[in-house]
Amino acid sequence: MLTNFRAFAQSPFALVIIVLLVLGFALYGVGGIFTGSGTAVVVVGNEQISQRELAQAFEREMQGVQAENPDLTREQALQAGLGDQVLQRLIVQAAFYGKARELGLVTSDRALTTELRTYQAFLNPVTGAFDASLYRSALQNARFAPAEFERSISEDMTRSQLAGALTSGDLTPTGMAATRYLVQQEQRRIRALILDPSEADPIADPTDEQLQAFIDANPNQVDQLGLPVFNAPEYRAITLVRFQLADYILDVDIDESILRETYDYQVENGALGTPAQRSFVQIITPDEATADQVAARFAGGVSAEAIAAELGLDTPLSQTDAQAYQVPDSRLATAIFTMADGETAAIEGSFGWSAIQITAAADAVVPGFEDQLDALRTEAARAEATNAMYDAMAAFEQERSNGATLEDAAQRAGVPLEAYLPLDQYARTQNGEIDFQRFQSLAPDVLRVAFEQFAGFAINLEQYNETDWFTLRVDDIIPSQPRELSDVREQAEEIWRAAEADTQLQARAESALAELQAGDDMEMVVLTSGGRIETSTLKRDETAGSFAAHVVGQAFSLDPGQPSLVVRRGAGAHMIVIVDEIIPADLARAGLGEVEQRAAAIAAEINDDILVSAQTALLSEFEIDGSSVDQRLRAAALGQTETP
Repeated sequence: MLTNFRAFAQSPFALVIIVLLVLGFALYGVGGIFTGSGTAVVVVGNEQISQRELAQAFEREMQGVQAENPDLTREQALQAGLGDQVLQRLIVQAAFYGKARELGLVTSDRALTTELRTYQAFLNPVTGAFDASLYRSALQNARFAPAEFERSISEDMTRSQLAGALTSGDLTPTGMAATRYLVQQEQRRIRALILDPSEADPIADPTDEQLQAFIDANPNQVDQLGLPVFNAPEYRAITLVRFQLADYILDVDIDESILRETYDYQVENGALGTPAQRSFVQIITPDEATADQVAARFAGGVSAEAIAAELGLDTPLSQTDAQAYQVPDSRLATAIFTMADGETAAIEGSFGWSAIQITAAADAVVPGFEDQLDALRTEAARAEATNAMYDAMAAFEQERSNGATLEDAAQRAGVPLEAYLPLDQYARTQNGEIDFQRFQSLAPDVLRVAFEQFAGFAINLEQYNETDWFTLRVDDIIPSQPRELSDVREQAEEIWRAAEADTQLQARAESALAELQAGDDMEMVVLTSGGRIETSTLKRDETAGSFAAHVVGQAFSLDPGQPSLVVRRGAGAHMIVIVDEIIPADLARAGLGEVEQRAAAIAAEINDDILVSAQTALLSEFEIDGSSVDQRLRAAALGQTETP
């Protein structure tokens, strides 16, 4: 955990967001969150998790999750259990920290100081030493008190002592690793008699009575998509009002002076174009005279390493494609970014004199105002449209609050109203019509909500993507009911024929299995049963041809010569599998490091099991279960109005 943090801290962005990581250590296992505030969502031994702490941890996790899934809303995350996952992590961390303190484990100030000095973000890039002013500045910029930051690191180091003690045994499971290698590398030569549906005898056309009896016996039959075949789905008629930003984006005439102000603001804040960059070599010198001398030698073509060696100076420093903010000394940065490629100079920075040689220079490239005009107009129009949409929403909601129906509120607010005849949850009409545009428009969000409502009640406005909102009322519900035979005869006959063929093949396969078990040769049995023979030599995790994963898995449970009947899923094929030979692996032929890699993996798995067992034991010791959580405070911390 600490290693991960140190690696991140080397990023140039760490000075700005380092505290966000500290506050987000619930994701990485770092502490500093169990101080308690008197509003404990849960108490774990002598530690407590406050409402504020849970709220902050959840917000940080949401930011991380939404960075990967921008369309995920808070409500969806909560429904998926993200809030409870965050709380569970906090509880486990509190349990480990509480037990560590109970055992007398502490982190000394010296150990903490040593740890802090390993963070690249706090080291002076010129001297390479810990810089107290840089440390304070970084934390101040992130609005984090040094004492709180240090407590966070200290608590994590204390927990790490306990976890390390639990998993620090001399664990070198080479014997287990060798066994795993032998199991994984073992091969089996497999032979199978395969009967697929093409081998079935001709099947006479079914009568209506046969099909109806088949339907009655299989009322819940579904197709390959999981949709009901013999039962009509539930349908719902809805009235819908949507506020979609695209409907409000107008070709408005925006004052160019406003666009110019926006452009200037974006340029000043670096939001447009590419920033200036410099690659340079720097030699730190004790005084101005030496800096002048080094700069002159630079200009004469002498290498930085040769100059430093000759004058007894520190090893030269270099940066490649650096932006101004990446040069820690602002005075030095200002001078460097006025220099051209190949230029040399003696510069006095905040830390003293240096000689600089520019090895590459790229000035900032900023698009002109005219080049950005279309984008600026689009952005301004979007802003105007957003305001107009929210004005319409306010007017619509005001009418509803006065008792207006959806129809009346939409008419008075000038909002489009959509009415849909009964649709199923996939936006299909009762005649089975599929409209993919309608599906894309309704099924992912609107119909999902509609099928959760009672009839006759309009819901509150709901956001269903980054910009749009909707409300709806279910006007009619047509329950699911059996279809008429005439409507499903084609599908029913197809499924019935497959079932009849399967019955034939099952009987034929069982007969062939009995012959093989009686000692008959597979080549002779296939002549009477039909089908074909297929062979392959495979490891446990390999597949080939008709030998799917579950077929191979069953083969590895058989003794040689023992026939076994397997149904190949999805293909309707019946297979009788025989293992002809077990080909053991040879440990002597293991590649370099193969056994050692497996040993390391097993050791990691054992350590994981130890920590999981320790977690279970600690939660039991501290008597933590569902009743331990204050559900009211938990709901408030997660922004829920009701206790789930």
